[in-house]
Amino acid sequence: MADNQPELVAINEELGHSFDDLINRCEAYKQVLLKRKHDIAEKINSQVVGTNSNMVKTLSKVQEERLAIVSLRKEVEQLKSKYAGFKKETESVRTVFQKLIEDLKYKCNRMTYFTCLQCITSRSNKMRTDLMSKRETEAVKSYTILCELSLAMSAAPSKHLVSYITRVINYWHSILETFYSEDFEITLKQMNWPFTMSEITDNAKLNNFKQQFQRLANMLIKVQLPKNDYGEFNEQLQTAQLLEHYSHVPLPIIMLLVPFRKRFFYHFTGKKQTNKPDKPEWFLSRILSWIRDYRTFVVDWLGPVYTENGKRAIDSQHDFTIGLLQFVVIKLDSDLSHFQLEDVVFSHIVDETLAFEHELRKVYSYPNDYPSVTEVLTQAQIFFKWINMERKYAHIKMDEIIQNKEQWKILVYDSQYCMTVCADGFLTLLNTMSDRYSILRQPRHKLQFLKLQTDLLEEFRQNIIDGDIESNEHLSEMLCTLHYISYTLYNWGTNMHFLSLLNYKCELENEVRSRSESEFTEVLETADTVFDDSIRLYNLGIDSLLNCLTENIMTKVKYISKQYKRDRWHIMDSLIDENKYSITDSGWVMYETFTENLNTLNKSLPTSLFNKCWPILATKMSTFLFNDVLLANMFNRGGAQHFLCDIRYKLLPIFSKYTAKPSIYIERLLEACRVLNFEPNFKPVILKRNEVSEILLRRIEHGNALELG
Repeated sequence: MADNQPELVAINEELGHSFDDLINRCEAYKQVLLKRKHDIAEKINSQVVGTNSNMVKTLSKVQEERLAIVSLRKEVEQLKSKYAGFKKETESVRTVFQKLIEDLKYKCNRMTYFTCLQCITSRSNKMRTDLMSKRETEAVKSYTILCELSLAMSAAPSKHLVSYITRVINYWHSILETFYSEDFEITLKQMNWPFTMSEITDNAKLNNFKQQFQRLANMLIKVQLPKNDYGEFNEQLQTAQLLEHYSHVPLPIIMLLVPFRKRFFYHFTGKKQTNKPDKPEWFLSRILSWIRDYRTFVVDWLGPVYTENGKRAIDSQHDFTIGLLQFVVIKLDSDLSHFQLEDVVFSHIVDETLAFEHELRKVYSYPNDYPSVTEVLTQAQIFFKWINMERKYAHIKMDEIIQNKEQWKILVYDSQYCMTVCADGFLTLLNTMSDRYSILRQPRHKLQFLKLQTDLLEEFRQNIIDGDIESNEHLSEMLCTLHYISYTLYNWGTNMHFLSLLNYKCELENEVRSRSESEFTEVLETADTVFDDSIRLYNLGIDSLLNCLTENIMTKVKYISKQYKRDRWHIMDSLIDENKYSITDSGWVMYETFTENLNTLNKSLPTSLFNKCWPILATKMSTFLFNDVLLANMFNRGGAQHFLCDIRYKLLPIFSKYTAKPSIYIERLLEACRVLNFEPNFKPVILKRNEVSEILLRRIEHGNALELG
């Protein structure tokens, strides 16, 4: 009917609302409809039938298209036949042309080969002529062209030609380097390099050599090989691998570092008095002093040269630092390898190395993505020793913290947390460890330290939780300690250092899942911090201690409540006016004890902890009164009234200081009291039917029947 609504409306409008002469009007309207039907049929027939109808035109057009498709298919078949014949006829010609093309390609390759060979030879001869004619600039340009050609040919199949141009470049590099190095050394001697700080400030004397210094430095950079071979440093394969990241130091910097290298290894190797394994700060401070004293000079004199060669001026200072760090890497690798069994010396070297790296980055703005001396510490055998040393000293420090007589002393009291001596000492230990390993470059090494931190967190938690905590007099301080550590861990988790570790850890876990072909899940959707598991365990510990703390308070309350539980509830006088009510004598001490303990908790616990604690106490108190008082006694009308008033006017006000709706925390007890008092028309919501029946049996006289329906 809904689909025919417009037609029905039209019919109603046509026939109207009057019943007079309705049949005649229906007949007239029928004729109108029949005429419309006839007109529509005529219109349809005119479109379908006849020479000018749209249907006939459409069918004719379809027939024409079908004939065109058939004709086109015939043409395609003819073309395919012609192509097969043409292919057969030209088979021999194509074979000839294919051989010609291959021959042409071979000759082109030979021409290219000989062109390259001719270019190498001509450029090599030109360099020889330019050097003999003292046109050093032109010789360097030819050398640069040869280097570019070598780079372009690096992937060419002509291995012998590639090898040849490499040998030619190495040959001329050796000549040009020797040529400019000798002049550069002479210039450095004339400058009295390395000069003292007073000589650095004597600009008038040094400026006479600046132009010559920069010209020769520029040439040395231009004739440098793409990769330097520092064979002089690579006495051991292991050290060679460590120094691989330091191989891009330009030739001018290397030559500037020669006298420093001699001084360093003279003073800090062998049997010199300055070479003391237990004094790594001596050689590390020497490196820092060289960086401090000469970095301004390097930037001022070599910065323009770097800029001319497409680099930043500050890169000259960083390259100078990298060159000096090579000495540190060699020295550290040697010392750490020799003193792995001497814990004190090994630990001191690690400490000084980390301090050196921190100062290098913070004071001298050494970039984080540049080679780091901490790579020596992250070698497999060294790193294993290091992390075990960290674990050993952390356990020693933890024992000192736990055994401290003032470990539970409150240092800071705040509405959010209470910080104890114990918590502060342990978190300082973890924070110091984070500072130490945060400068490592590889996330996998940081994750191993993070694992150590989480292990220590669990051990510390176990040390607090284990034992006879129920009788511990410092239960609230222990609770504050766990709470403060949990609070701090959550804040640490939002630190960029730990967020980056969370990201890397999730990527690693997802990669493991994908490799094991298990169901892929995005860990980042569920993980908030890297300390999620630790925070969860600490919160469980907090709940356990809260339960112990509240149980201790309830034990005191239950001990005081003996008289209250045995009071004569079955023979008490009825209350005529509740306004004149006074608390039951036997309950006064119990409620006061409960209030005093609650106030003590409020003062000793931070707000966030206390807000978790008092609802637990309210629930326990309510359960105790329900089971041990209400269900354990018989009540007359007066006793029921007194018990309800005790709850309303003594227990509820205790909790009203902490919430606007205290009744919701003892709602089950309040319902029980109202049932006990036979309140008319009251229907309990929380209590079950069997509990209501049990409560009703507590009344010794019959009163108003409670409707349970």
